[in-house]
Amino acid sequence: MAERKFITEMAFTLASQGVMITHPKDISKIDDQPEDVSELAKDCHIYLIVKRPRLGFVADSIKWKDGITKGKMYYHQAGERIEIDFLLAGEPNGIIQYSEYPHNTITLVNGEDRIGPLPAHLISLICDDISDKSLRDLEVVYVGMSYGDGNRSAKDRLKSHSTLQQVLADMSADEPDSEALLILVKYAPPISLITFDGRDKSLRMEDDRDVIKDLRKQQELIDGKTEIALAEAGLIKYFKPRYNDKYKNNFPDRAHAITESLYDIDFIAFVVELDTEDIKVRLFSENMKPGFHHIASYDLHDSSIRKSFFDLLESSSSYSAGSHSGPIF
Repeated sequence: MAERKFITEMAFTLASQGVMITHPKDISKIDDQPEDVSELAKDCHIYLIVKRPRLGFVADSIKWKDGITKGKMYYHQAGERIEIDFLLAGEPNGIIQYSEYPHNTITLVNGEDRIGPLPAHLISLICDDISDKSLRDLEVVYVGMSYGDGNRSAKDRLKSHSTLQQVLADMSADEPDSEALLILVKYAPPISLITFDGRDKSLRMEDDRDVIKDLRKQQELIDGKTEIALAEAGLIKYFKPRYNDKYKNNFPDRAHAITESLYDIDFIAFVVELDTEDIKVRLFSENMKPGFHHIASYDLHDSSIRKSFFDLLESSSSYSAGSHSGPIF
């Protein structure tokens, strides 16, 4: 039967603080975006390569009346053209110009003023309604760190990243009806979760851990680069993206350098969360169903021997980190 080691147990947790989405062809333009966007891109720690059907506008379909703008987009599935409706509150102040086929962008023109080009992939996410909600579900195919040496920005890292180029090449050759997008994620400083169980009379208060000492050790032993390496590994194991190999099947593991400090401090669990509700997309993979908020939870010890951090009921015998993982909405 699993038993607690301490009256007080601790889990190391990382939660996303900001996300943004961009197209691979716009990487070099990140610095030209509004300051809040460019600063977020600069601070991002993790990036995900995601894919979905390639979208275009149905030419001359965008109309507006009584403060509502409606239009159509299209994509191809197994060679079949599928059209979907979208809606935006408000009316454009000017005329709509469509790009040449495949009409993947529009530009709003009012005299000498031009707004755009506005891509279909972006409009599909920011519009107020879209008839095919599955187009806001993006498949995670790769997870990586946004910087290589802790100094390079996401833009510099991604411009020359071999895996991104491989994904784009594979999709061009094998999935011409799909397109890749990039999600950049900034993580907040870590939080240590603590549970206290005084019901187990076999545990003595004088043998309990020194929580303050362990929190100080956390600050000393776990630097920013290790935190992000842990987030990357946790998300890879969770989504099991097709282009990742390392950590996909063997995380957490005492043999990994990035987990050494977690075991030194004697954390019992590790949790990494990812929330994409702000950009209106749900993430999924071949291994995980779609969700806006994903929680990847891991026991750092055998939960059949040392009681899981997530097993809060004394009568429970099978509750573990796996029971606490998955999309929550």
